[in-house]
Amino acid sequence: MTLIQKEFFTRPDHPPVGAAPVSIPKENQWYTIGPGIWELVLNGDPNSDHKSCLQWYEPNATSVTDDIITHLYIEEVCFIEGGLSDVTLGEGWGPGSYAYRLPGMKHGPYRASPQGCLQFVKLVPPTGKSG
Repeated sequence: MTLIQKEFFTRPDHPPVGAAPVSIPKENQWYTIGPGIWELVLNGDPNSDHKSCLQWYEPNATSVTDDIITHLYIEEVCFIEGGLSDVTLGEGWGPGSYAYRLPGMKHGPYRASPQGCLQFVKLVPPTGKSG
């Protein structure tokens, strides 16, 4: 995967609550990954396990699954605004919180706070693998 040098100085606005879903994004465009859940790829491939993105959960949005989530990649999350609760673990995160999840870690499903949740997410394949 080729990463490119990229910077911005003002946080990109997330879509308004109730915006029409976007399933096939153009470059630098928010797209939906589930009902009320949006993603903006900052670097990397939207279809890969190696990318950096912003995710926006609309107020009270829930994960696309009711099942516990596991994945094969490393996931780092930094919470910027609002909050997210892990229904299974009974834990919640708010602005300034950080999570580092190894492949196979059980987490979720999630519910966003009444303010929604904006988070920075970085996905990285396990050492020695490419996405």
